Amino acid sequence: MKTTQILFAIGIGLVLGACASATSIPRDTENGPRPVIVRDDTQMVIDTGGVPPDKEAEIKLLLQERDSSARRCYQDVLNEKHTREFKGNVKVIITIDTAGHGKPRVAGSTLKSPEVENCLVGVLRDYEYPRLDKGGDVQYEFKFEPQY
Repeated sequence: MKTTQILFAIGIGLVLGACASATSIPRDTENGPRPVIVRDDTQMVIDTGGVPPDKEAEIKLLLQERDSSARRCYQDVLNEKHTREFKGNVKVIITIDTAGHGKPRVAGSTLKSPEVENCLVGVLRDYEYPRLDKGGDVQYEFKFEPQY
């Protein structure tokens, strides 16, 4: 091989190596690609809002501590039905604004009880959530089953 061909082959190898180390854009499965800024060969994701992890933990603790008021919605309907078959999960998404007001909505339910779901939304709406710098959503799942 001639010197020119060797230098050309090395140059191609360097270019291909550079392409192989290019960073990919992180994807948010629901909203497409997330914006990225690349500086000094490092990647930094731009904050697009949401609930910080420490506030999310605080909110989930609040929901656990006040679980008895949410369970009352289920217990009232269970007392009417008198059946152990009345059980299931209710997944809620609570949108919390910067002032700490929550707007809950049912995102899914295997319980299939509008009475319990509407009561649950009303109870969760009355909670005082922590204030946030930016509003965001928190997902929480209640599991309801008879205790007897």
